[in-house]
Amino acid sequence: MLWNFKILPKVYILCVLHAANVMAYTREIINDKPQLQERPAWLRTCPRHNPNEDKCFRKFFEGCFPALATGIAEIGVNGFEPLHIDQVSVQKGSGNLILAGGFQNLVIRGPSNATVKRAVLDLEKKILNFELEIPLLRIRAQYNLNGHILVLPLVGNGDVRLALKDVKTAVYTKISLRNAPEEVIHIDDMKVTFNVGSMRIHLNNLFNGNEILAASINSFLNQNGNDVIAELRPDLEKGLADIFHGLWNNVFSKIPLKLWLV
Repeated sequence: MLWNFKILPKVYILCVLHAANVMAYTREIINDKPQLQERPAWLRTCPRHNPNEDKCFRKFFEGCFPALATGIAEIGVNGFEPLHIDQVSVQKGSGNLILAGGFQNLVIRGPSNATVKRAVLDLEKKILNFELEIPLLRIRAQYNLNGHILVLPLVGNGDVRLALKDVKTAVYTKISLRNAPEEVIHIDDMKVTFNVGSMRIHLNNLFNGNEILAASINSFLNQNGNDVIAELRPDLEKGLADIFHGLWNNVFSKIPLKLWLV
């Protein structure tokens, strides 16, 4: 599977994944903005000797979400509500799902409604893990797809609407501490798992506007949404890890530890 993820001019992350033999390449986000110099009101402090005391790190993590949703211009962090993605390219050539093409100009609404169910930071073991639940993600985009689902053809290009309900994701990372120039957390490795309760999708202009065939494909996709996601999940999880690896490093690199670990 090939993903090409671009959020802003001058901000690029490129992830290359092959269905059989996965290979990933991540480019860190280029951000020349300075680090925070003073602690903003939304930045909670935690004891450095035990950041998880009284669930402090979870509260710290959750407290950052409103600021991250709207963006923090002074440190070059753009808002993720809605989240804009220029392009996601898909190529899967085995199993019950064979697809080539992708999605463009994605607008994703709902990430800011995430609830942090768990968040743990251990500086000695060098781990930072968290679990999120998002009740609903609404996605609008353009698509261009050509392939088969089981024995059914899927061919078309146009607008797509997608709703994902009860999204649960867990993120596991290995971290190190770096001076950039002040000491910050740096994510060295990331693994992402996710589950979706249900999916609804509607692809416009399938088969050059043939409404009968289009209705059959859209109906099939909605009746078998969990199976479609299951086919894509392994590669999606690897792709998401590469994408969010760069995004979270961009955030953490601008928040010196001295401002929130005391």
